[in-house]
Order: sequence, then structure tokens, then C-alpha cells
Amino acid sequence: MRLVSINNCEVGMVLAKPIFDEDARLLLNVGTKLTESHINRIKKRIPFIYIKSEITDHITQMNDDIPYELRTKTISTISNVFTTITNEHTNKIVISSRLKNFWNLKDTFAKIVQELNSSHNLLNLISHLQINYDDMFDHSLNTSLYSLSIGRSLGIPEKSLHILGLGALFHDIGKLKLPNSLLNKQNLTNEEKQLMRSHTEIGFEMLRKESELHLLIAHCAYQHHERVNGSGYPRGLHTNDIHQFAKIIAVAEKFDQLIRQKAMLPHEAIEVLYGYCYIRYDIEIIEAFKSAVAIFPIGVTVTLSTGERGVVVGYNQKYPQRPKVRIYMDKEGRKLSISNFYEIDLLKQLSTMIVECDAIIETKATV
Repeated sequence: MRLVSINNCEVGMVLAKPIFDEDARLLLNVGTKLTESHINRIKKRIPFIYIKSEITDHITQMNDDIPYELRTKTISTISNVFTTITNEHTNKIVISSRLKNFWNLKDTFAKIVQELNSSHNLLNLISHLQINYDDMFDHSLNTSLYSLSIGRSLGIPEKSLHILGLGALFHDIGKLKLPNSLLNKQNLTNEEKQLMRSHTEIGFEMLRKESELHLLIAHCAYQHHERVNGSGYPRGLHTNDIHQFAKIIAVAEKFDQLIRQKAMLPHEAIEVLYGYCYIRYDIEIIEAFKSAVAIFPIGVTVTLSTGERGVVVGYNQKYPQRPKVRIYMDKEGRKLSISNFYEIDLLKQLSTMIVECDAIIETKATV
């Protein structure tokens, strides 16, 4: 299978992975030959799809980190919990509903942690772009998954991982108390920026009152915009005064923003994070994230420093920045026949580097 930008899909391409809607209902199955109607139908839903390609015909399955059904159930549960927390009524019916939703969330989230812990694969970042859910809830879940991958890489115990993951889920809950017009506005005035920043304190106050949640979860909401050089808010804390979980969530949520809102590929987003080392983010946390994720996803097209062009077909667990690449275009720019494709393991050829990476399939290549 090969990764292709939805904007570069063409009639006749064949799906290598199924496409689901927001409720985990199957839209298009594996083997579907795309029509113009199909392409227009899914264009507003997802930025990338996997198509069948003889370049990668030996890759029959990509392991997603969590099943679609579990992901959609989690999104729904997050929505219910957020709604009950923001409901200020204190009657018995509301309180009972709130407790039930908390129990459901903890149960669902425990399954997510179990799925991640049982997987020996690196976090597949592109799989999180397969569905466009409600922005806040999708962002919350993605931030949680990235935070968990960082925490696991840092050796954080499983019991604490649950707190970290839930802290990431709730990190932006204070924004639900702000006007929608403010959340969707691009250029904020100074007064509006101050109001936007208040979501950290609002979220802290909301979460600390919830007896079902560990108090540290509230502190994650409070501190996730603090910066290691003291330039963050709400208190301008420096690195040693910021809780480790808040520093992890800061990296995770910025990464999700870059790949979803800025449409960057994972390796580009990682480079942006490195640019903020010692200013916004802790270098140790970025390094832990880099070692825990598939920076160059399987199926993505890359250009090597030699001029060769190929598709990533595997990664090395300890050095994910040095993947295995199947070459379909040689140094002279000649497209190879299927029988002449060859693989390069960048972990063994250290002088060769990836210089370009995209999700665009060349339709004139032999595929």
C-alpha cells in the first residue's frame, strides 16, 4: 500500500485500507476502485488515504494503534463527559449522569492504554488523520495518544500513565466556557488573547472540583501552556517548576496542531518542535517522542540525498528516523520496472539521508 494525498487521488486508484465515518461505519472498503463520486465524497473527511501499489505489494496490513470502533467510542465518551462537567446544575439526575460518564471514560481509556501497551509497533501518526471528528474532541484524544507514547518512552509506570492520558484528554476543557466566536477567530486582539489564555485557569477550577478525577489532572490543564524558559502562562513558571506531565502535554498538543491544522507531515512537525527546544519545550521529552513514533510512516514517498526516490516500507524500532525504503526511481531519475525495485536500509547506509518527504503518488510511475 502507498500513502497518497487526497488532493492527488485519481479515478481508478484502488483502496488498500478501509475508510470509516465519524461513527465507525464503513464508507469504502478495501479493494474499492475510486470513482469521481468517491473522491468528492471523502475529500472533506480525510487528508490522506492508502492505495494499492505494486511498489509496496508485500505490505498487506498496517497496524493502527487503536481500532476505529474504540477510537469513536472514546470520542463519544469524551463528548459526554465534557458536557456533564460544563453543566452547572447540581440536581441528582445530572450528578448521576456525570458519575456514569466518568466511569465509562475510565473504562474506555483503560482499554486504550492496554492497546498501546500491548503493541510492539511505533505510534503510527498518519492513522490519526484518517477521520475528521469534532475538532476539540479529536484534538484531545490525539494529544492523549501522543502523551501516552512519550510517557511510555520515558518509562512512566502504567498507573501514572492513566493520569497523564486523562490529563491530556482534559487539557483544553476550559475552552468550552469561552465564546465559540473567540475559539474560531484567527487574529485576536490583546484583550481577546488574555481571555483565551484564561482557559487554563478555568479548566483547573472545573477539574479540581471533580472528586472522580486525580488532582494532577487539573494541574495538567493549568500548566500545559507554561514554557521551560518562563515565557508561558498563567504563572510564568520555569522548567523545574513545571510538572513533567504538563511538559509532555505541551509537546503533544503542539505536534497535533502542526499535523492537523498546518497539514505538516510528522517529520516536518518534529523539526518545528526541535526549533523550540530550551525555549518552549524540554529536549528530553521531544527526544522521547521522536523515539516512540514512526516519523516517516510506512507508505510515504521520500527522496534520498542520492537522488533516488522510493517508498518507506519499514522502520527500525530504535532509530525510526532511519527507515527502510523501496526504490522505484534511480539516481538518474529513471523509473524502474517492478522486477528491478530494490530496498535501502538507511540504518546500514548512514551516509544516505532523506531530503524530501511527501504523501503524493506519482501517477506516471510504475505502480
